[in-house]
Amino acid sequence: MTHRNSYAQASSPYPGPEKNAVGRTTFSSSATRDTGIGLITLCFSSPYPNGETAVWASTGSYIIKATTSLNYIDKRPKNETISESEKENLLSGAYTLVDNENIFYVPELTGIRAYGDQEENVINSPIDLKRTYDIPAVHLSDAGEVLVGMTITYDGYLAFVTSRGLVGVVSRNFTDAYYYPLTGGDDEQVSNSIACDESGGIYVVSSTNMYRVQWTGSMLSTSEEAGGWIADYESQCAPDDGVSLGVGSGSTPSLMGTDIADDKFVVITDCQDVMNLVIFWRDQIPNDWERLPGIVDRRIAGQVPVTFGNPSTNFTFSEQSVLVRGYGAMVVNNELRNQGTRSPVVASGIDFIAPRGAEKFEWDPSDRSLKSSWANVEVSIPNGIPTMSQKSNLVYGVGHKRTDWSFLALDWTTGEVDFDYPFGTGPRYNSAYAGTEIGRPGQLYTGILTGMTHMS
Repeated sequence: MTHRNSYAQASSPYPGPEKNAVGRTTFSSSATRDTGIGLITLCFSSPYPNGETAVWASTGSYIIKATTSLNYIDKRPKNETISESEKENLLSGAYTLVDNENIFYVPELTGIRAYGDQEENVINSPIDLKRTYDIPAVHLSDAGEVLVGMTITYDGYLAFVTSRGLVGVVSRNFTDAYYYPLTGGDDEQVSNSIACDESGGIYVVSSTNMYRVQWTGSMLSTSEEAGGWIADYESQCAPDDGVSLGVGSGSTPSLMGTDIADDKFVVITDCQDVMNLVIFWRDQIPNDWERLPGIVDRRIAGQVPVTFGNPSTNFTFSEQSVLVRGYGAMVVNNELRNQGTRSPVVASGIDFIAPRGAEKFEWDPSDRSLKSSWANVEVSIPNGIPTMSQKSNLVYGVGHKRTDWSFLALDWTTGEVDFDYPFGTGPRYNSAYAGTEIGRPGQLYTGILTGMTHMS
């Protein structure tokens, strides 16, 4: 699923490739597959009876099922009633997931489509549209509203949010649905996906607020009595460089703190000229916690400027979610070095324009502080979503240098480059907002501008 799990941490317990694994210093990459534009996430099925795994993907025009070597099993056009202009709304359909029954769920404008195998439990079976769900028109606020983010709850429902802040929960057979409109006003917008935890908390960041919408199993609420909350954050900016996909935060909320004894947070970047990494207390605010000086909301546990190692910078921005593992949180720079650029995806592949910089932060529970632990000022992961392997202790992303696009690995502890493996030259290999993912152990996958590729 997008961002790997319902916590939206984008990190994995599985091993990724390593520079010196079993004596190797080079890697092999499969042929790139053309899929059409708009592939953000590759979703991996549970193993079929023969032990193999399928890869599912959604682009602007197609639903795709492939082998882990990215050989096509089937490629099905999307709903033919959708206009070409509607297909260009790539926010709707970007965040997808496969459940434990190997059903592939895809947002499509104001609904969700569930795809599976024509022949159950057969990996080479063609794609079949199993069922469809559409949000009743009475719950939509305007004609342009579309379903943006989606995840799966710990009790097995699909949770979603629309571009105008309608939060919903629907059963996977599409028979039961519940709705809750956010309360940030007529101008409130949502352009990111969502996260959820084991307690039913659904985390949504909008252009105005950070929300915990509590799912009780029979209703949705932001009331504190039900377990929800609403918090302010610094959202008063609208980057005008074409990189941002919406107003307010550019990040899907990521959850930090997994063990029972851990401090637990929801993590975003805000929308200041020099953006901040912001962490909010996820559950009840500790009784002895005092609002931090100059901070807009008591629920904020830490707020630190992201400078990517340049303390004199006047502007930083990221459109990617925060990569989280343990108490660590890493952000990549998406701010183009030419403010006048109007074709940001293409421009991110031009060496003197491509953004540079990555920075990692750590929460210290002993003194309840959030601090920068390292910054790499040279690395360029210009527009893709990075991932991380706990086993390998490496961050992986699609990097750019000169005219080459590459699988890039950074040491999670130090920020130093472990390897930089080029897989293509030129615009077609641009990561174009896609997520880097650890699929089979030791293998990396990513979408690119017009297709998908992987390395092992």
